[in-house]
Amino acid sequence: MAAPQHNVEEFAMLPDNGSAFIPLLDGAAEPDARSAAPRVQRALAAMCFSDGMLMRHLHDAELGEALITPALDVVRRRPDMDLAQPFRDFAAYERQRYVSTTFEVYEVAHNATARKLSRDVDGLPAESLDGIVDAPTVWEAIKHVNADGQAVGRITIVQEPSPLILAALHLTMSPHFDMSELLGHLLSEVPNRGRTHAFMHRAYERGQSGAYQPPPLDDDDEPAAAVAPAVSAPLPSSSPFDYLRQRSFFFVFKYYTVVGEGLDPPPWQRFDKRSVNERPGHHIDIAECSSILALSLGGEPTKLLRMRSRLERAREGFLFDTFGPWHLLGIQSFPDDQHTVRGDDFQHKSFCNGPYAFLDLLVSEYRDAGKRNQILHDRITKLITPPTEFMFDPRLRDKLLFEDKHFTYIRRYFWAYNTLAVINTSIKAMVDAYVETFTDDFWAGAHPLLWPHPAPASPGGLAYRDTMALLRRELDKVVAQLGLILECNERTRKEIENLRDQLFSGSSIKESRRVIDQGDNIRILTMISMIFLPLTFVTSVFGITTFTIPPSDWRFALTMVLVCVPFMLVVFLCQTRAFTFLRRKTVAALTALVVLATRYRRRGDQGPDPVRSDNRSTVLRPLPHGRKRLVAATEGRAEGRAEGRVRRWSWRRLWDTRATAGDDVVLAKV
Repeated sequence: MAAPQHNVEEFAMLPDNGSAFIPLLDGAAEPDARSAAPRVQRALAAMCFSDGMLMRHLHDAELGEALITPALDVVRRRPDMDLAQPFRDFAAYERQRYVSTTFEVYEVAHNATARKLSRDVDGLPAESLDGIVDAPTVWEAIKHVNADGQAVGRITIVQEPSPLILAALHLTMSPHFDMSELLGHLLSEVPNRGRTHAFMHRAYERGQSGAYQPPPLDDDDEPAAAVAPAVSAPLPSSSPFDYLRQRSFFFVFKYYTVVGEGLDPPPWQRFDKRSVNERPGHHIDIAECSSILALSLGGEPTKLLRMRSRLERAREGFLFDTFGPWHLLGIQSFPDDQHTVRGDDFQHKSFCNGPYAFLDLLVSEYRDAGKRNQILHDRITKLITPPTEFMFDPRLRDKLLFEDKHFTYIRRYFWAYNTLAVINTSIKAMVDAYVETFTDDFWAGAHPLLWPHPAPASPGGLAYRDTMALLRRELDKVVAQLGLILECNERTRKEIENLRDQLFSGSSIKESRRVIDQGDNIRILTMISMIFLPLTFVTSVFGITTFTIPPSDWRFALTMVLVCVPFMLVVFLCQTRAFTFLRRKTVAALTALVVLATRYRRRGDQGPDPVRSDNRSTVLRPLPHGRKRLVAATEGRAEGRAEGRVRRWSWRRLWDTRATAGDDVVLAKV
């Protein structure tokens, strides 16, 4: 929506109290300055909005791209809208459609205590009998700001808002925030890529920085005076509503939660749109949730900043008083029942300034995020964990080990594995937003852009640092819990990987056996068909020219044998197992024939026994001394070879009963 055009006569602004930024403390009156941190001293500007302003805003405001979906009903009713109609009567159409809305409004006084604005006290309408918090009830609580003039800060928290409540917030908070920007982040994932992000360093922010323009005046309204505080040089003159983006800071949270029983997410959030009957029994209903926590510092800029760049012109920035009047806005859209319930102890807290209140509510946001992510982790872990009965039930083990025809378990593991990855990404974004934004310089009050303390080393600055240290410990604790949930999610993903691998192994083995059985069946069918294929061929050929075949016709029988037998032999040989078996046997037979032929040839080449056929005496001639050693060595080698050959073939030569001595062999060779 575009910034509303208002008239100054329909709201009132109270003048500032004129007090100093931090009052000077007398040493005798305050011996220990660290005992109490500095507080906000200037009051909020009092404002009051009317039903006519809201009706004109609904009728004339331009809708942004992100607001088209939630405000579609409002756009359709614009032609028939009566601007003089009370807002309560106009908003009756959406009363029964949004029944989960809750809200809280607190005003913080000069003593840093929060006072809750109740619906049945302080002139606000009592809660309805059916317990539904509708848009008119929220409107009555937020249209008056600092009516008694004693508030220095205001906290507005709305949970599960309806489109009309968003429009009312857009109107009443436009003097302090760029509401089109905030609602764009809340309702869309385009500006923030669907992840948690911190928009805190905005001193040099560009974009909408124009002054707040009051709406047109009703005929029955009376003008009210507005006093604007003076601005000291050299800062430019401005109204309290200038520089909306430079004076505002906000966190946008984007993560996921389990939808509560009986609750429906708003149409602008992502969720499973299938009906209950179409969802499986183990389905986990997850929806996207989002929230905005924004702080606006009032008053005039306290410091002018300049940032020079080599490629661009120098950019101007503005710092605002850390201890100035402030507005804190929280809009939460969570379709569950996990909201933080603030009791009376919240009103007993001491909110020294707007940043302290912002960080206190930021602790609640991170705590709620941890709670929702823990519930989501438990549900997913329960989904993928096998029941303990599988140790005793073999049928349940087979069911977990082998996939069914509906792919139940692989679908479940795939969804859980990738869902945890998306959840981990959102958790990492939340942790990074905190770690990268709130550095050590910030907690010391010395950050150059984010809520710096005017004198960090002074006693008041040291007391302020000690006060913020308490919040830092709480924030570190809740962020560390998110880190533990992240580790648990990673361990669960490892378990899912193991379960998926086991399921894949079991199913693969089962499918392999089934394929082998099918192959055997196909082979049998093929063999049977090979018997009838040649028969069919022969009968078809004979049937072309011959209508009747007499029993004495030998041609048919001969042709049948000559065609079928070779064909079946070829088919038999082409089979893998049969061909391998036949080849192995053929090679073995050929090898046996070769061995027998070799033995027969060696037996024929051996000839008659040299001892029996040669009876002539041989006279050995004396040999030289050197040749004796050579002959002896040769004889030894010959004996070894002869003995080895005899041992190797002795079992084959059973018919040779005579043993040849070593000396005879040597003599024969000589």
